[in-house]
Amino acid sequence: MRSNYNNAWKWLGSMFGARRAAPAGEYQTDYQALGHASGGLEAEYQRLVEHHLRRWGVDASCASVDIQQIERRRGRKDVFVATICIETWERNAVLRVLLGLPLLDKKIRQAVSAMWLADVSEFQGVLLKVSPALHEAEAGAELRQLVVSLTGTREPARRRSSRAMPLAG
Repeated sequence: MRSNYNNAWKWLGSMFGARRAAPAGEYQTDYQALGHASGGLEAEYQRLVEHHLRRWGVDASCASVDIQQIERRRGRKDVFVATICIETWERNAVLRVLLGLPLLDKKIRQAVSAMWLADVSEFQGVLLKVSPALHEAEAGAELRQLVVSLTGTREPARRRSSRAMPLAG
């Protein structure tokens, strides 16, 4: 009777016992099985950021996205950052990106955390880069007018610092 009892425990242990978990760097993600085109994590981040830009009304001709792996840690998650480059002056689209960058960053971080990407990588945020084409006089003049209309004229530094609000970290 005792041997049957021991055999039963061995069988249960082999069926439901702890399995060897994959080390942190050995994730088993099959991109084809997930229905995504090949390209790795960079391609997934690229699609995600571009999707959010299109939802905001920012066309591919106005802004491009570059995903960079900024850190590769052995045994840990890889670290990525997205760089949005404003290529052409489209007034409303550019303003959405410039003024909404903190919101865009937040939305993308939330989307990453809700996806499988958060299990296999870490997202460090969104950076902004401006193409030299936007240094032209026409785009600069319109942007200058918009900034002045939103913020008013310049004030002396002593008056401006009294109303400054520190950003909470």
